[in-house]
Amino acid sequence: MDHHQAFNAVRDAYLVKLTKTRPEVRYLVIGANDGTKGDPLYKYTGHPKWRGTLFEPLPVPFAALKANYADRPGATPRNVAIVADAPGGKRTFYNVPSTSVLASFRPEIIQRHMLMAEFQHVEKEMVAVEVDCLPVAEYAAEPGFSIPDVLMTDTEGYDFTLFQAWWALGWRPSFVEIEVIHITEPERVAIREALHQGGYETFWYETDVFALRKDTIEPEDLMLYRAARDQAISVYRLAEMLVQAGVKPKN
Repeated sequence: MDHHQAFNAVRDAYLVKLTKTRPEVRYLVIGANDGTKGDPLYKYTGHPKWRGTLFEPLPVPFAALKANYADRPGATPRNVAIVADAPGGKRTFYNVPSTSVLASFRPEIIQRHMLMAEFQHVEKEMVAVEVDCLPVAEYAAEPGFSIPDVLMTDTEGYDFTLFQAWWALGWRPSFVEIEVIHITEPERVAIREALHQGGYETFWYETDVFALRKDTIEPEDLMLYRAARDQAISVYRLAEMLVQAGVKPKN
């Protein structure tokens, strides 16, 4: 089992137990795309206990999101971007129409993908569009809002800005997953420190971090999650060292 599989197993074990032990699981996905691409929550959102909201500002992926969640009465897709600060209204957003995965408030994030062979065309194809925006604080003030038990953001470089906003409002979900590949190292450190001080156990990928609030975990489960993480990371680091030393693994 590689470290991705180990981390996926920890996430799944935690979310299965959360679902069993809660009368309802409230979730929030910001940057939902079509609701399935790279989304570890999709297999859970069909459970009758799961109720939540998915935000996607672009019309084409939003249409796919609505279709993919049409059979899930607990889901509310919304065609709007969540932003950290007021006012809401219209803001400029950038995307590459030929791909459904490159969209951001930060055009430089999209341009970085030119270093990858399959995305060398992105700068020429990138377009600016106006999208409807809703500030985090205004969303939190809507009737019926409750702090989510499960929160995931995937916003191509806007994740730290959003983290600062919802963290400052006192949101402390049981489970958090944040895309971190496009933010700076100081921003990653700030997220790590805040989560640790807030009582979370963290699991870091190359692209994401997910965090479990420790007061929602049985002590014996926490020990198992830590052991799986630490062993997987040790094996991963050893493999990297061997590669750097020129040692080829046997088939």
